[in-house]
Amino acid sequence: MPNALKIAIDDDETTSEFSSNDQITLVGNANVGKSVIFGLITGKYVIVSNYPGTTVEVSKGVCKGVNSSIEVVDTPGVNSLIPLSEDERVTRDIIIEDKEKVVIQVADSKNLKRALVITSQLAELNQKVILDMNMWDESLDRGLVIDTGKLKQRLGIPVVKTVATQKMGINSLINSTGQASVPKLEIDYGVEIENGISNIESVFKKNDLKESRGIALMFLAEDETLDKFLTTKLKNTSYQEIIEERRTLSNKFNEPLNYVISKKRAKVIDTIADDIIKPVTLKSESNPILRNLFLYLIMPFITFLVGFKIMELLQFSISKLGSGSHLVELVTNLTGGAVTAIGIGWYLYKKESRSRSTISEILGNLTMHPVIAFPLLIVILWLTYKVVGEFGAGACVDFIESKIFGDASEPSGGIDLYISIPFTNIRYDITNINFQGINYYLGQLASKVMSRDNIIYELFLNDQSGLIRVGLTYSIAIVFPIVGFFFLIFGLMEDSGYLPRLAIMVDRILKKIGLNGKAVLPLVLGLGCATMATLTTRILDTRKERTISILLLALAIPCSAQLGVIASVLGSVSGYYFLIYIVVIFMQLLFVGYLASKTLKGKPPDFMIEMPPFRLPKLGNVIVKTAYRIQWFMKEAIPLFVLGTLILFIISKLGLLRILEKIGEPVVSGVLGLPPSTAKGFILGFLRRDYGAVSIFKELERSSGTGSINPNQLLVSLVVITLFVPCLANFFVMAKEQGSKNAFLMVAFILPYAILVGGILRLILGFINV
Repeated sequence: MPNALKIAIDDDETTSEFSSNDQITLVGNANVGKSVIFGLITGKYVIVSNYPGTTVEVSKGVCKGVNSSIEVVDTPGVNSLIPLSEDERVTRDIIIEDKEKVVIQVADSKNLKRALVITSQLAELNQKVILDMNMWDESLDRGLVIDTGKLKQRLGIPVVKTVATQKMGINSLINSTGQASVPKLEIDYGVEIENGISNIESVFKKNDLKESRGIALMFLAEDETLDKFLTTKLKNTSYQEIIEERRTLSNKFNEPLNYVISKKRAKVIDTIADDIIKPVTLKSESNPILRNLFLYLIMPFITFLVGFKIMELLQFSISKLGSGSHLVELVTNLTGGAVTAIGIGWYLYKKESRSRSTISEILGNLTMHPVIAFPLLIVILWLTYKVVGEFGAGACVDFIESKIFGDASEPSGGIDLYISIPFTNIRYDITNINFQGINYYLGQLASKVMSRDNIIYELFLNDQSGLIRVGLTYSIAIVFPIVGFFFLIFGLMEDSGYLPRLAIMVDRILKKIGLNGKAVLPLVLGLGCATMATLTTRILDTRKERTISILLLALAIPCSAQLGVIASVLGSVSGYYFLIYIVVIFMQLLFVGYLASKTLKGKPPDFMIEMPPFRLPKLGNVIVKTAYRIQWFMKEAIPLFVLGTLILFIISKLGLLRILEKIGEPVVSGVLGLPPSTAKGFILGFLRRDYGAVSIFKELERSSGTGSINPNQLLVSLVVITLFVPCLANFFVMAKEQGSKNAFLMVAFILPYAILVGGILRLILGFINV
C-alpha cells in the first residue's frame, strides 16, 4: 500500500447521532463498491462484482455498531436518477420515498465528475448526503490529487475517503452519518427552465405534494416512469397543467429538454471537478525486472501455448475421417505456437518496451486488442470447458452421483482412496471407505417398512422420477458441481476485470440481435446452467432484452453438462462434425435473435459501461462470491427440480410419457430420419438435457448393430436436442420471469423450430454427402 494512502485515510472514532426512524441508503454508480460498503456496515454479504449491475435486487440489513433500529438499504447501481432502466427506476423510487433517510453516496474517486451528477440530483431532491470517496488507493495510483477539504467546503457535506476492499475508512464513514446534510450544489438552468420549475412546484404545493425541485426537473426531462407517481399524487386537471407547462417550455428550445438540462448540469460539474482535481505525474510502475521477465519470457511462453492450442483445436475441428501423421500434427502445432509467440512478442516489443505501462495494464490492453483478444477468448473458453465441462460435469458429477448418492437398489461399492502419479498410470491404493450411497441406505430403510412397488416408495426413490432419487440427487449431485465450478471461473473473470472487456468485444454482434454487451453475462452463464442464467437476465435494462435473452438461452445455449456429452460424443466420431454443430447452433442464435429483435416492440438498448482496471483476482473474494452464488442458486433451483420431478412422476404414472413417445416417433423417424426409439431421449431431455443426449446416442448405437454409428444421424439428433424445449426447471424459471403465457409461447415456437432445423440439416447433409 502506498505511504500516501496510509496518511490519507483516518478512521474517526467520534460517535454519530441517529434517530431510530432513520434509514441509511447506499446510492452510487455501478461498480463503485456499494455492496462491499454494505457488507462492512451491516456484516451481511451480497454478491460483489467488477461487472456493472450485479446487485439487481435491493438488499437490506441493520447498521452494526450504531443503532440496531437503523435500516441499511443497498440499491442497484445508477448513472442518473432520471432512469433509463429498471434498476435506475428502483433506486430513484427508494430515494423519493417519504421515509426519512441519510444517503451514503458511494463514488469512484477516479471518476468524480460522474459521481457529482448523482450528487447534484440528490441535492435537488433535498436529500441528506455523505459523499464516500471509495477506491481512494486507485485514484492515488493514477496520480490524481483530490482536494477533499475544498470539496467538502464546496458541497457542504461530509466527504470521507475509503478503500472498502481493505476495510479502510469505514469507521469514519459510519461516524459521519450524524453530520449528513443536503449538498449546497445549486445549478441555474436559465430563466425559461427555472420559471418552468417554479410553475410545476406551485402545482405540487396546491395538491399538498411536497415541493421538489428534483421531481420537477425529472418531469421536465421527460421521465416517463414518473407518470404513475404523479397521477396518484395530483388531480387530473393539475396533471394536465404540468404537461402543458412542459410542452410550452419544450417549444422554446431547438433541442430536447433533457439534453438542455444535462448540458447545463455537466457545465457546472466540470467547473467544480476541474477546481477539485489536480493531476500530478505520480504513476505506479511495475518492478523493471518483473516487467522484463513478463514481456520477454512469460508472455512469449504463454502466447506460444495459445498458438499451439489453437492449431490443435483447428486440426481437431477440420479432421473428418481420422487424424493424419502425428509428426505432421506436432510440427503444425509447434509452428502455430512459434508464429503466435513471435508475432505477439514483436507487437509487445514495439508498443510496450519503451512505455511505462504496468503488467496489468498491458494484459488489459491485450484483452481489448481487435485481433489478439479473440484467440485469448478461444483459449479461455476452452479452459472453462475443461474445468466445468470435463472435470465438473464429468469426474465430479460421476463421483457425487454414483458414490455419494448412489442407487436406491444397489450398493455403490464404496469410496476408494488412492494416490495417483500425474502423467503416468501409477496408482497406489490406500483404503476403501464402506459407504454405499445415501439413496442406497434410504432404500434399505424404506424397504423394511414397505414394498419397492409401493406408490410411496416409488414417489421418493423411483429410479426414473423419485423425488429423492432423481429430484434431490439431480439438483445437488449434478447441478451443484457444474454450477460451483462455473461460478468459480466466472468469479475469476469478474474479479480480474475481464468480463467488461468481453462485453465490449461482443457488443457490436449482440446489437444485431436486439441486445448489447451487458447481455454477455447471462449468455455466458447459460453455458453453465440455463436455469441460473435465466434468473440473471434481470440485470438487463428493458423487457425486450430480457425476453430475447431468455428465448436464446432456452433455444441455443447448451448447458455445460449437455455440451460435455455432445463434445465427447461428436469428438469421438470426428472434430469436423463438432465444428458443424457449433456453426449450426451459432447460426440459429443469430437468426432467431435477429428475428426477435425485429418482431418484439421496444427501443434499441443503450450500452454504457465503465472499464475497471485489469487486476489480479483476489482468491478470497472469488471464493466468498462463489459460495454465496451457489447458495443463492441452490435456494432457487432445488424446489424447481423437485417440482419438475413430481410432475414427471405424475405423468409417468398416468401413462402420458408413453403416449408422448408414440406421438413423437413418426416425427422423429419421418422428419429427422432417426430410429423411432430415439423419441424417448428427446422427452427425457425435458427433465435432464445431458441424459437426453446420452439416451439418443445409446439408441443410435443399438440401432446400428455391429456397424459404426451413422454420424449424420448423430449430428442431426444432437443439434435438435440442443435446440429442443428447455429442461423443466428452466421452464419454471422462464414462467417466473416472463409469465406463464410467454413461457408457453416460447416453448410453442422452440419445439417445431428445432424439428424444422433438424429436418433441413438432414436434407443438407444428405445432399452434400457429408
